[in-house]
Amino acid sequence: MESLPDSQLELEAKAEKLGLDPKDPGFRFASALSSGLKDEAVRKFVSENIQDQFDGDLNFLYYTTKGKSLGGPNSKSITFEEALFGSQSNFRTTEPSLEFDPLMQVALRGPEEQLIDFSEIDEGISVLYIAPGQDLKSNPIVPMITEGGEVSEWDIRTVPATPVLVISQNERLVKVPKNPAARIQSGDACLQSATPYFSDDINDYYFYTDYYCGGGGLIDNPPGGGSSTGCDRDLNSNWERIDRVRFTTMEELNEASNWADGAPEVFFIVFTGSSQPNLAQVKKFIPKVDRSKWKDCSVFNCKTEWVFPNNLEVFNWVKLDYSQTITIQWYEYDPGDSVTEEREFTYKDPITGIEYTRTETVVTSDNDEYLGMTPVEYCNDATGTDAKMYTTGKIDFVLRID
Repeated sequence: MESLPDSQLELEAKAEKLGLDPKDPGFRFASALSSGLKDEAVRKFVSENIQDQFDGDLNFLYYTTKGKSLGGPNSKSITFEEALFGSQSNFRTTEPSLEFDPLMQVALRGPEEQLIDFSEIDEGISVLYIAPGQDLKSNPIVPMITEGGEVSEWDIRTVPATPVLVISQNERLVKVPKNPAARIQSGDACLQSATPYFSDDINDYYFYTDYYCGGGGLIDNPPGGGSSTGCDRDLNSNWERIDRVRFTTMEELNEASNWADGAPEVFFIVFTGSSQPNLAQVKKFIPKVDRSKWKDCSVFNCKTEWVFPNNLEVFNWVKLDYSQTITIQWYEYDPGDSVTEEREFTYKDPITGIEYTRTETVVTSDNDEYLGMTPVEYCNDATGTDAKMYTTGKIDFVLRID
């Protein structure tokens, strides 16, 4: 049996020190990729696929690209997979059939100002690996494979001075079992009209915006009308919309989604107080923008910046059909298993104004970062420059009508 090279032995020893399985396919892939980047054709392939931004971010999936030809004059039409693990190249592994989670991605991360015009992967670029199950809050240290195959450690709380490649789990695709009995029922209605980005033998993989009906959830608003009592909403029948949103501090931004995660995937759930189940909750995603849009950095410091989500309509707050007090909960989406929780909310009856409490069922991912909630009163200012700014302590936002 062929003995492992010293670099592979060092890699496995480092994995054990970090509490990782040295046979973890994702960890082994990071090592193979680091070695493969010595080849110009591999570097060009990685760079081009990252620039495609299939989900709007600087990343690509190994699963959907492994069978593609590298191209180039010296490639002899070998695939990306063969270049890293096959006998047709100089890059070998003791496990040529290496596979890992189909949602594992290769992502370009680092200082935002260096990523804007970044079009080539350098031979000396370092590769970090973040295991899907690693809790970065309690254990922020991840393995880094540097130029030449040396293995070191990196504190994920620190942004590297130059771009790096991060092997981690994609956060914009949702895995849905093909088996009808195992499919998540809450998503079925949305998925009936959606096409998966890709599929394997067991699962379909959808963009989370398709999984949640484009972030919608309120299709048929009931007819109705309000009386003219003087509230902004009584005098304007237009839909509520999120005018702007921001993290309250840089600490909250980094806590919800650090630099290695790329752009934050922020969503919210509105609990309307409607007695009709299909109208009781509205779930919406803030359209994805580059991470740099969430902050404004000078030479000496950074502060959070407003993101304007392009007139993101929420629902039509007809006074007689919904409560006079609604509650909005905010989250940063991270992939994981669905969890169902029951929570109590206090509403005001739209006719009598009497407060009542009702239990609502909330379905989220077990890895979502909860960003707090806040009530919104029907008669809060909602138009013009006087529209009220709300805060959960982690997220600031303006809900308004025009």
